[in-house]
Amino acid sequence: METVKSFAVNEVSEIQIESSLSQVNVMPGNSKDIVLRWTDTKRRTTKSVLDDKTLSVKDHASVALYGVVGLIWLKEDKELTMEIPPEFCGSIRIKSRDECVRILGVNSPCSLRVKTMAGAIEISATGIQHFDLASQSGAITLHGVTTEKGISVSANSGNIECVCTEDANEYLLDCHTEHGKCCLPATVYSGSKIMRIRSQTGNINVEFAGENKSGNDK
Repeated sequence: METVKSFAVNEVSEIQIESSLSQVNVMPGNSKDIVLRWTDTKRRTTKSVLDDKTLSVKDHASVALYGVVGLIWLKEDKELTMEIPPEFCGSIRIKSRDECVRILGVNSPCSLRVKTMAGAIEISATGIQHFDLASQSGAITLHGVTTEKGISVSANSGNIECVCTEDANEYLLDCHTEHGKCCLPATVYSGSKIMRIRSQTGNINVEFAGENKSGNDK
């Protein structure tokens, strides 16, 4: 059975999501409320608590009772969806283990921090104040993004791709990979927005609207 919970946007300044079983989806809402949607079963549950303007969301299951095969079954088709109104100007913090985190079409003066172990981070058509993204082995992809203050991305072995719809002259690039390939725009600017990207063994690819890439390792 689907559970839907709504929270007035003026009652929330920080959203904290910790997920070990669910793919997390963040998308724009049709109302002025923050809306959470998920489906519980007898074996897995999700709880949300609002305390002192902090909305905490966490999923849970008795994984030890089911083993590895049971864990896969518990995760099957499990999704947590959060709808964000454009009026939300707080912070969103998401932690995930192996599950994907997807942000699609969000435009809000909020800040976003996402951290995963093996799960991918996928962000599309999103404009927010600041991105802070990290993954151990998952790929991190940003397509059609804009930001007011900057972008910070780090990964251990996952590839990183960032495509901005803004001009490159608005950014100062600080990108480096230890053992992968780094493909950046041919022209380097000294803009006010810092894009800091780090990877150990993964490749880094950065593109801006109307810019040509250098095609050289850096």
